[in-house]
Amino acid sequence: MGEHKRNTCVCHDLQQLLAEQKKLSFEDFRFVNGDFGYDTIPFILSTKECQFEAWGWTNNGDFFITNVFKLEAIDEERCCATLSLLEPVDIDGCPVSICEDVFSLRTTSNCIIVDLSCFTSLQPLSPKLVNRLLPIIEPKC
Repeated sequence: MGEHKRNTCVCHDLQQLLAEQKKLSFEDFRFVNGDFGYDTIPFILSTKECQFEAWGWTNNGDFFITNVFKLEAIDEERCCATLSLLEPVDIDGCPVSICEDVFSLRTTSNCIIVDLSCFTSLQPLSPKLVNRLLPIIEPKC
């Protein structure tokens, strides 16, 4: 019984995350429009044993593994969620593990559906990481 309650907690937490994500993006505002906010609160899901990982394909056709996601939709009755995969990259734009020096999280078109009852916790990350522009480094003469 205690485990079911804890797993329901992740579903509830993601419902709150989705509500906050909509507010950040100014979604459903009548009079405010434009690109003022962020449309993603990235997060990491964990089980009792480890962080959840998924694999996908970059926009360039390269394979990548990630443990960072964007919540696209949630089915409260079934406690399932549709997640899009975010690709962690370093300051040079090269794919990295989230444990390494992540500079940006690139959005991708990869989506998965997960059963939230399998997870015990989530860790939100800064929305500022999503599609953060890489610095332009001037060559030294």
